[in-house]
Amino acid sequence: MNDPRSRILPLLRQDERLLWVGQPDPRVRFTGADAFLIPFSILWGGFAIFWEAMAVTSVKQPFFILWGIPFVLVGLYFIFGRFIYKKRRKLITAYALTDRRAIVCTGERSVSEAPISGLTTKVDRAKDGRHVSVTFGSQGLGGLLGMYQNTGMDFFSLGLGQTVAFYDVEDTEGLLGALDQSRVL
Repeated sequence: MNDPRSRILPLLRQDERLLWVGQPDPRVRFTGADAFLIPFSILWGGFAIFWEAMAVTSVKQPFFILWGIPFVLVGLYFIFGRFIYKKRRKLITAYALTDRRAIVCTGERSVSEAPISGLTTKVDRAKDGRHVSVTFGSQGLGGLLGMYQNTGMDFFSLGLGQTVAFYDVEDTEGLLGALDQSRVL
């Protein structure tokens, strides 16, 4: 995809100053929520595949065979598909921090933004210290909806409680320095 800076520059408003531009690291696959999601996905997928195998070999009734197919597909997405989706989304995402806003540009048409002033900012550093994620604003319903963000299961929040966030940024010093600078302005 294009250079992230060239995608962000047209979005700037008059007299708005760009402090930082970056992208998520597509090599980062897991989040803290995966401690729950991986075992759950294996249980879901395993049961769905077992159900479908029993429906095909033992019951042999079309209703039961057809009933199990969507559950198998969802299980396969839980187990594998969400990681593919997450990586592809990261490859087309650009982040920007200006003196006024945090901007997330995903693909050619999707742009989310949040004003910097007046919002709470949450900074999460990776255990190895090589990546940082920054969330602007609250995560809705006490953070319950936010737990699916950046997992490939984002659609569960159904647009409710979606926040503007920069996930898995490798340029930790650049982003945190720009964030500090935006707070001073």
